[in-house]
Amino acid sequence: MGNHNSGRRPKPTALKILQGNPGKRRLNEDEPQPPAGPVECPAQLKGPVVEVWQELSAIALAMGTLTAADVAPFATLCELELTRRLASQEKHREGFTPFLVTTVPDPDGEVHIKITEHPAIRMERHTATALRPYYEKFGLEPVARARIHVPKSAVVSKWAGILK
Repeated sequence: MGNHNSGRRPKPTALKILQGNPGKRRLNEDEPQPPAGPVECPAQLKGPVVEVWQELSAIALAMGTLTAADVAPFATLCELELTRRLASQEKHREGFTPFLVTTVPDPDGEVHIKITEHPAIRMERHTATALRPYYEKFGLEPVARARIHVPKSAVVSKWAGILK
């Protein structure tokens, strides 16, 4: 009845190991690992989208949800976010009206008034919808953070091992 996307998404193997493999199922020993190394803004991003990259990557890197393997989808997220911001700015221009009123003549010669939504509002809504899965993947919305498990780095206390 379902396909490969049916059901819950699998937990990463590292998380299963940390939890003691509660399901006692065979672990995926061939799970791909992202390469270690610095995460850098791609060269094809230019202008204001670089500022969006710097703003959002600082957050995602601090949370541990951005790795070198995630650069391309994260760049897409930044481009979409810039598009959403530009569409939102359009609404704040002087003289902006949320609806456009045009007159349309029909074949009988009568004139009808047509009211349509401003393209900036439509673009903002469409882009926000496209952004949602990207925000979820990188833990940039509250509900997504509850679903993402990132191994915490072990903080060693200066008192650790003193009682041994």
